[in-house]
Amino acid sequence: MIKQEIKVGKSLEIGERIFYPIIKIFRWKHQDSESYSVFPVAVVVVERDMKYILPIEDCEDPQKLETYLAMVNPCES
Repeated sequence: MIKQEIKVGKSLEIGERIFYPIIKIFRWKHQDSESYSVFPVAVVVVERDMKYILPIEDCEDPQKLETYLAMVNPCES
C-alpha cells in the first residue's frame, strides 16, 4: 500500500517574514515492513499582509499552487 499526504511543516520566522514549508510524505507498507519518505514541495512566505509561494518542484497546475497557498493560515500559528 502506498499512501501520500501533503502537509504544512513547522514555520520559521526570519525578520518580518514567516516561512512555511509544504512537504509531501509518502508511506509504503508491505507485509512486515514500512517505509516513509519526505519531499519538499514548496515554501509559502508570509510578510505583513502579503502571502506568496515559491514552488520547489515544477508545477504546471496553478490550481495546485493555490491549494498549497490556502493550506497556510498565519492566524493559527
